[in-house]
Amino acid sequence: MGALLTEIVVESTDPAAAATFWSRTLGWDLHEHLPGNVPWISASGDPDGHDLKLVFVPVRAGKTPANRLYLNPQGCDLPAEIGRLTALGATTEAGASTTPWVAMVDPGGTRLTILPTRID
Repeated sequence: MGALLTEIVVESTDPAAAATFWSRTLGWDLHEHLPGNVPWISASGDPDGHDLKLVFVPVRAGKTPANRLYLNPQGCDLPAEIGRLTALGATTEAGASTTPWVAMVDPGGTRLTILPTRID
């Protein structure tokens, strides 16, 4: 039997802002792990549950977020989703693209792409 993936840890320049952004983006409740007030979110909100959790931690001193992992929410109406995420604090990456997705950055510096439809 393989291991169960239950957490993705996101290094962020502003963990609270990034956690709030993703909580609102995905519609998942925001929680904090004590001690340390480490923000996290999951679909169930159960800290002991086996569903996937996103955990937000500060970037280590002298480092910038590596951005080797992209979180890719999927929206039905691309312009509306971009507008919604912009209102939540995301910014669009500069530069023209010929891809079907739009690259953005969350308030904590993590890159994401918005997909108009599922790409299989």
